[in-house]
Amino acid sequence: MKTATFPPGSTIFKEGDLSQEAYRILRGRVEITATSDSKPVILAQLGEGDIFGEMAMIDERPRSACAHCLEFTECEVMGPQDFQSTLLDKPERLLPYLSALFERLRSVSNRLHHEMSLKAQIREATLENVPQHDRTPISYPSPNILNPHMETNAPATATVSTVILTPMTPVCSSKMPDGYEAMQLAKFPFCIGRKMYSPPHQPEIFSANDFEISDTLPFQVSRNHCSIEREGDRYFVRDRGSTLGTIVNGVPLGVKSERLTHDLFPGTNELVVGSKNSPYIFQIDLI
Repeated sequence: MKTATFPPGSTIFKEGDLSQEAYRILRGRVEITATSDSKPVILAQLGEGDIFGEMAMIDERPRSACAHCLEFTECEVMGPQDFQSTLLDKPERLLPYLSALFERLRSVSNRLHHEMSLKAQIREATLENVPQHDRTPISYPSPNILNPHMETNAPATATVSTVILTPMTPVCSSKMPDGYEAMQLAKFPFCIGRKMYSPPHQPEIFSANDFEISDTLPFQVSRNHCSIEREGDRYFVRDRGSTLGTIVNGVPLGVKSERLTHDLFPGTNELVVGSKNSPYIFQIDLI
């Protein structure tokens, strides 16, 4: 598998390109953008270990976004043939790529499930008020399951330069990485989930988390719980299909709730990972 280096400000691929390579960042930072209303919108800011462009190896469609280097960046580059030969010769090297694909599929599956659930609720509520002989099929707009921000509550416009995640309970503080009282987030999406204990030197491929919480029974934190994400100038929290859900500024999120995402506002926000009784309470400051 080859590697490639890119100077600051360079473009790895552009929207509409027909390239099929996937990239894993060995060092540096990459920003993923897409065009909306003729303007670039930031979808993600990625760092060391993150993978991008992986869907191009599968669907063979033009790139749906652009990848720009924010600083000097070195990437591992994998094409379809590399994937096949590595699968046969060194399958363990594919684990990070499989983890990224699982996360993509999980996200799309959760959004689709949520959309179907909402449609069923709307149909039930509508039919309850319509006499049996007057009922006709109800048509719905097609769900845009690839839109990462389906429910919007339009936060006030403000320039945010720093996002800080701070634990707000003693239990929560004890789960922070050693030496950290708070974390300044440098990449988006920033994924949170339960720490899984695998045999030594064996990576966990069914979860892809930037912050792992060592939860204990009865679990509040799911293996893939929630993420803090950015879309353009908007920041929001997404529930990733957790069992007990996520609460942002008092609003419950999850596949059993009415929403999967909730916007973060400039200033102080509250994030509860789990149910309302969860000890994992964080403050998210957008400064």
